[in-house]
Amino acid sequence: MTIHNGIIEIKKIENQGHNADKIGLLIVQFVHYPDCQQLQVWLPKSNYLNTDYGNYQIIKQDTQTLIESNLISNAISGGRQMLIDTIEYVTGTYLLAIEHPEGGTLCLYFQKNPEIHITEEEKKQALPRDDSWRLMGW
Repeated sequence: MTIHNGIIEIKKIENQGHNADKIGLLIVQFVHYPDCQQLQVWLPKSNYLNTDYGNYQIIKQDTQTLIESNLISNAISGGRQMLIDTIEYVTGTYLLAIEHPEGGTLCLYFQKNPEIHITEEEKKQALPRDDSWRLMGW
């Protein structure tokens, strides 16, 4: 396993195709831990079960490489949440596309940025030099 700790930027969330304006949007959050990172994706609230959804695909757009493809029901944790481990994704632009039961596709475009190495000296300089951090609730 090769680890790529670059931060992910959410570029665009949209729907495409039939009923695009009626199927609700994805909710997305990027979470980064030491040597672990995830995209947390929530399906729109609806009366559909996760088994009603079709396939999802993750495509690396600049090379048109299919990274992952499966039934959405195999990727859902709980009722609506999908966790995507992105630590092995290399720098580039990606598309997550999910087939909606009413037609149309839920789309998330995101960018995996290059990893930035911060030296120990730079980390020390970034810390507050007084007690102001206490006011921040740390």
